[in-house]
Amino acid sequence: MSADPHTLSLPGGRTLSYAVYGQPDASPTILYFHGFPGSRHEAAVFHQAARAHGVRIIAPDRPGMGQSTFQTDRRILDWPQDVQALLTHLSIAEFAVIGTSAGTPYALACALTFAPSRLRGVGLVGGLYPVELGLQGMMMGARALLWFAPWATGLVQTALDWKMGVAARDAAHPEALAELLNEGFAARPEADRKIWEQDVGGFSQNLIASTREALRESARGPAWESRLFGSPWGFGLEDVRLEKGRLVMWHGGLDVNSPLRMAEMAHQLMPDAELRVSPDEGHCSLAVHKIDEVVSTLKSMVIDIN
Repeated sequence: MSADPHTLSLPGGRTLSYAVYGQPDASPTILYFHGFPGSRHEAAVFHQAARAHGVRIIAPDRPGMGQSTFQTDRRILDWPQDVQALLTHLSIAEFAVIGTSAGTPYALACALTFAPSRLRGVGLVGGLYPVELGLQGMMMGARALLWFAPWATGLVQTALDWKMGVAARDAAHPEALAELLNEGFAARPEADRKIWEQDVGGFSQNLIASTREALRESARGPAWESRLFGSPWGFGLEDVRLEKGRLVMWHGGLDVNSPLRMAEMAHQLMPDAELRVSPDEGHCSLAVHKIDEVVSTLKSMVIDIN
C-alpha cells in the first residue's frame, strides 16, 4: 500500500492527484471523497477491507489539497468534471462513491451528474449536510468555521494556517501536528477518543498524514472548502434522486462534528435513501467500525448482487 500520488493533467492545465488502495487490478471500483481538512491518505484505513473484498479504491485529492492544483472560484458542482476526467483516465465505466464527512456534498454532486448506469451507488459516512438544516449539537469550532468562512474566507485561511498549517509543515517537529490534533480530540466523545488514542486500524497515523498533506502548501484549499460548505451548495438534497438501495447514509448517534439531527433532516429530503444509525458511535469511530460494511455494501451495488 502506498499513498504516493498518481497524477493526471486536467483540461485547463490543473493537476489532479490520487492514490489507489485495496486491490489495484480489481474491476469493482469505489471512489473515496475525503473529509476536511483531508487528502487521499484518509482512505488508507479502507485498504485492508477493500483487498479482502476484491475492490479497488481510488482516492483523489480535491483542488488545493494534497498535490491537486487549487481551482479559483471553484463550486461543489464543478467536482464531477474532475471525476469524469479521472474515470476517463482510468477507463472506469461503472463505479460507486464513498463520501466521508465533508466528502458528502461532492458525493451528492456526482449523484446528480452521473447516470445511474455509471454511478451504481453512494455511501455517506458521518456526512456533512447543508447548514440550512441547522447546526445544533455541532462543536462550536466547526460551527464558527461554517458561519465565518463564506464572508471571511481570507481570514479563515490565515487562522487555519496559523493554527494547523504551521504545525503541518514543521519538518523539524513532526510531532507538533499530532499534539495539536490530540488537543482537538479532548472535546470528542469517548468513542472517538479511543479510536484516536489506540490508533485503531491505523486511524490516527492516517489522519495525521491526511491533514499534513491537506495543508502541505497552505490553507488556501481548505479555507475555500469551508466557504463552500457554509454557503448554498448549488442544489437541494431533494434534487438527489437515486432508486431505493442505491444511497446509504451511515451516521453515529454521538457525532458532534456532523450531528445526527442533520442526517435525520437530510434523510427526510432524500426519502429513498437508507439511514443506518449506530447510537453509540461518534464521527470517527463510526467510520472505523463500519469499514467492512461500507465496502461490502457498495461493492454489492457495483456488481449488482443485492
